[in-house]
Amino acid sequence: MVRNKVRTSVAASLKDGLAWAGMSGFVEPYIVPFALALGASNPAIGFLRSAPPLAASVAQLFNESMVRRLGSCRSAVRLDVLAQAASLFAAAAAVFLPAGAAFLCLAAAMTVYTTAGNLAGPPWAALMGEYIPPRKRGAFFGFRNQIVGVTFFAASLIAARVLNFYPGLWAFSGLFAAAGIFRLLSFHYIGRMYEPVSGFHLPPAASGPAARPDDAALRPFLASVFAVMFSAFLAAPYFSVYLLKDLGYGYLPYMVIMTAGQLVTYLLMRRWGTIADAYGSVRVLRLAFLGIPLIPLLWALAPSFAWLVCVEIFSGVVWAAYGMGTNNFIYELAGGHSRTRYNAMFGFTACLGQFAGALTGGLLYNYLPGEAFMTLLFISAALRAAAIIPFLRRVSQTALPGAAKPGFLLAAIGFRSIDIYPAAAPAARDGARRRDLR
Repeated sequence: MVRNKVRTSVAASLKDGLAWAGMSGFVEPYIVPFALALGASNPAIGFLRSAPPLAASVAQLFNESMVRRLGSCRSAVRLDVLAQAASLFAAAAAVFLPAGAAFLCLAAAMTVYTTAGNLAGPPWAALMGEYIPPRKRGAFFGFRNQIVGVTFFAASLIAARVLNFYPGLWAFSGLFAAAGIFRLLSFHYIGRMYEPVSGFHLPPAASGPAARPDDAALRPFLASVFAVMFSAFLAAPYFSVYLLKDLGYGYLPYMVIMTAGQLVTYLLMRRWGTIADAYGSVRVLRLAFLGIPLIPLLWALAPSFAWLVCVEIFSGVVWAAYGMGTNNFIYELAGGHSRTRYNAMFGFTACLGQFAGALTGGLLYNYLPGEAFMTLLFISAALRAAAIIPFLRRVSQTALPGAAKPGFLLAAIGFRSIDIYPAAAPAARDGARRRDLR
């Protein structure tokens, strides 16, 4: 029966999330440390963090046509996941090469890794939209992200311990190879996900923009997303350099600082998801856009370990709101056949902003007065503050659901319960049981 297939698919998506978290925990916090261990310079770090988003943004232009040609979102996701696993094995093999060639191998592998991962997102989102009822989406994805977040933190901690006990390139190689195995597990679980034969979720044959009344809200949203990603990635590649080289932290305190915010983000996504379900994604995004500029300013106040952990906890709260706000906003705008296109446009814009920001930061880093990293933080904060302007001025709260419901701020700070929150825990089970498809 279809219900059983959907139930199996939701369970498989949770297992895929766990495998993804294991992979990501072994890789994401340690890309820059791996490059530093290979002898990469600051400009090389800027290139490492800018080239992959550029490739990913260009690839997104062809993502919808690739899904249409394959005729299956699931097949497209599995192909991307397989490419991502192969890239991790290639990165692990970089240690066998001479220093200069090793860095180029790592950079090329991370470009494929980032590109394939970003390409997998839109068709995966389109497929998941067929399983989860609209009023449960924020709760379910938040619940899934909680599980993913705890696993990610555990994997990052294990990786830090490995690097502490076995410092050197071989430890990085082993971690990246293990991450590739985790991604192969994802490939297996995604293969168990059901794809409706109706094809309603697939991109339409026409290649022109979808004529939807809510498209006017999409343009300022994407403008703000680009501005946020540009300003964030202006300094993002150098947080690792600042902690490991400037402050001299070991891998364990480095891991705690770099993953504390991500853990909080994942843990609070369920809460923010239910708030977005109840009060609308526009309100959640506005609050997130207001909090994002504060993060680099707080980083600049003090270099102490305890303070930076607290800053990252605050950062996790804000980015959780941003993540679930953008997720729900796109689902609210896009119909079933438009999900791949809208998510691809979002991915293209975000990756382009990341590339432009990282490239600009890399070009500026060695020429900034005073402490270059601190100067980048202040520039980043100013640009983040400006990022809200397109969204604030041109996206109306009444354009999407939840705008008129009172009590949003009380719910956001935890002093008000959310009507649908008690139902969030069994969200995966309820999403499989009900066939409320768009």
